[in-house]
Amino acid sequence: MHIPLDRQQDIPLYLQIEEALRRAILGGTFADGDKLPSTRSLAAELSVSRLTVESAYAELTAKGLLQQRRGSGAYVRHLQPAPMQQRPASSELFPADRFTTTTSRLDGYPDIPLPEHIINFAAGVGSPKVFPMEAFRKILLSILSRHAEEAFSYGDYCGYYPLRDTLGRILTAQGIPTRAEQVLITNGSQHAISLIFQTLLRPGDTVIVEEPTYAEALGLLHLHQINIVPVPSDRYGMCVEQLPELIARHQPKMIYTIPNFNNPTGRCMSEARRSRLLALAQQAGIVILEDDFVGDLRYNGKSLPSLRAMAPAGTVIYVSTFSKMLLPSMRIGYLVADSEQYLQFSRLKHVDSFTSSNLIQRALDAFVTVGSYDKQLRRAGRIYRQHRDAMVAALSEHLPPGCRFEIPAGGLFIWLELPPTVSTTTLMPIAWQQGVTFARGECFYVEEQHGAHGLRLNFAANTPELITEGIARLCRAIVKVMGN
Repeated sequence: MHIPLDRQQDIPLYLQIEEALRRAILGGTFADGDKLPSTRSLAAELSVSRLTVESAYAELTAKGLLQQRRGSGAYVRHLQPAPMQQRPASSELFPADRFTTTTSRLDGYPDIPLPEHIINFAAGVGSPKVFPMEAFRKILLSILSRHAEEAFSYGDYCGYYPLRDTLGRILTAQGIPTRAEQVLITNGSQHAISLIFQTLLRPGDTVIVEEPTYAEALGLLHLHQINIVPVPSDRYGMCVEQLPELIARHQPKMIYTIPNFNNPTGRCMSEARRSRLLALAQQAGIVILEDDFVGDLRYNGKSLPSLRAMAPAGTVIYVSTFSKMLLPSMRIGYLVADSEQYLQFSRLKHVDSFTSSNLIQRALDAFVTVGSYDKQLRRAGRIYRQHRDAMVAALSEHLPPGCRFEIPAGGLFIWLELPPTVSTTTLMPIAWQQGVTFARGECFYVEEQHGAHGLRLNFAANTPELITEGIARLCRAIVKVMGN
């Protein structure tokens, strides 16, 4: 069977095989019920591992194009043509009743799966297709074959020690001196943020946040009845010159910031502002929570020092995650704190969620230790930069006058500002009608109405082709609202 493989591409070999077979099946090369070559024989023919072919077959099976019969092989299964799904003919058919929760009303996701024709710019994560599935599968299989009993145990509630030690070494190499005993493994960065808020804050306390900011952090603060004081941001990050007056007036306990590639704007705080922020916080005795969820994903420009790297001990608590860089379903994040704070966070984690997945932590440590993470970081950076550039090109071509956007130096998002005559509340049903959705700006502001003319666009989760088409659809919707 002739399947051309390009080993220089960033696309994994198993996905190249899956795509070739999918096209052949849908194109009629194989009839319904035809048996495909065994994984062993096709692997030998293509000079790839058997696991690579098994992964390709698994993808086809998941899409309903193959039926795997145990002990017999893989058989082609032609899907019955589905009836054409009509796009909504008017905004009245926008499923407003399906956007019932606070999150779904704002972030572009209804409480049901998105229809297939909708191009989704609302996601908060990268593309799973960028993740090296085969390499990680090999690591998982190795752990299961050699350390299954230990991997399936609860493990240390502070986290798998070798992983904590590895993270400490990585952070130290990045200029953030860190010991394993300062690293607490959590179930994603959201869990880390929650532990910090619950430990250090009480109802009625005040936190300063840059605006716009991470919607789920605002949700946590509201949940715990914390007073939120916003400070605006511009292309250089938080406007720290406004902090002295806000600190004097509100006496905050904490400042929450995303200095690298802010969610949702993609902005970076300048080095001068970082220094000023640290000086103000230290002078007032305020803890800074530094959320560095995609700080490694830089596409151009120079790296800026972490707040924690610049700060004296006890001033900054650092939070990061592997979920955005690798796979969202990993749910492995971590925080870095000094001894007294660390002890408080680890105790709360113990009673709050006990442990994080020991199996995934061990696999992640092996993945990072063998150098695959650095390779994956470079690969993701190349791909996501192409995605960003595709979105920038499409916006530059199609965006009507009166709209503005900034080109981020890294991260996952582009922030788009609409003219005053266009609100996201009006735009979303029309965009849905055109076949595209986005994250509404309201969810990133303390006072929702302040974000009524902004929207977040994820460029990482879609291919350049879908990005180009999706932006064209979005711009048609904006033009239509402006015309009305």
